[in-house]
Amino acid sequence: MAEKRKGRPLRPGSLIAVPTPASPLLDPKYLESSFGWLEAQGFRVRLTQHANIGASFKAGAPEVRASDLHDAFADPEVDAVCPLAGGHAGSQVLPHLDYDLIAAHPKPFVAFSELTVLHAALVGNAGLVTFYGPMVSALGVLPDSTRRSWLQALTTTAPLGIVDAEGTPARTVAPGVAEGELVGGTLSLVDTLLGTPFEVDTRGKILLLEDIDEEPPRVDRFLTHLRNAGKLQECAGIWLGDFKRCVPREQWPLWQGHNLTVEELFDELIAPLGIPAMHGLRIGHGNDVVTVPLGVRARLDADAGRIEILEAALTD
Repeated sequence: MAEKRKGRPLRPGSLIAVPTPASPLLDPKYLESSFGWLEAQGFRVRLTQHANIGASFKAGAPEVRASDLHDAFADPEVDAVCPLAGGHAGSQVLPHLDYDLIAAHPKPFVAFSELTVLHAALVGNAGLVTFYGPMVSALGVLPDSTRRSWLQALTTTAPLGIVDAEGTPARTVAPGVAEGELVGGTLSLVDTLLGTPFEVDTRGKILLLEDIDEEPPRVDRFLTHLRNAGKLQECAGIWLGDFKRCVPREQWPLWQGHNLTVEELFDELIAPLGIPAMHGLRIGHGNDVVTVPLGVRARLDADAGRIEILEAALTD
């Protein structure tokens, strides 16, 4: 694995570069409200040169999207790289990235969802510690608790400690305590990386998985694929976060018989592995969520239903 690289914390006056490595943002009001909130916190915000272009779900050619990321990481004036939005086609960028350049200029990178693929590539190929949390487009409208978590994660050089679940512990799927580097992200995107140079290394790691709008048969398919590939068995522990609206609906191909909930799938597919695992805490596609670093050591206590970040993600 590449040497671990950590960026510096944001301070008043820090410049945040905002690229679009996947899809463009269609509604400009979210850009305005989010930039306004970030500037109210004392930060400067700047779209990258080719941000938010494109006439489809792709924000320009993958080479152009990669170039914007290179410029943001290499620019000495830029303090953090925080994409505007996720969407689609993020994986197209991965073969065009210069991971040596990014490793030489470590900076906080904050994203989730489609950009799970960038987390995997930056952590695995550049050794960069990244942050799994809301993207810029949502910061203007998210609850204060979500924004406080984002700010705390990006401004402190101390380990974040126990992830604040506001008194709601996660459900124990399989008992036990595990320690390891935290990796992962959106389940469907982690699954798509299998067999590529960017697939998530789960050996001895705490694997975070969450998703949205995936019906139970598809969640079953993704988890079974990861299990068949041996990726789940290699984990030290598994943190199943929010699975927002991952509920039984009309299936296609059509299935009108009995369905299963994701909780039942976890008990069927995850619990028998005998690896400490829990389901819950506020991370993923909800509004009231936390921001956590990937690529640092964490402790998962499935018995208590909590996770603790043991290692600092930023450095002075």
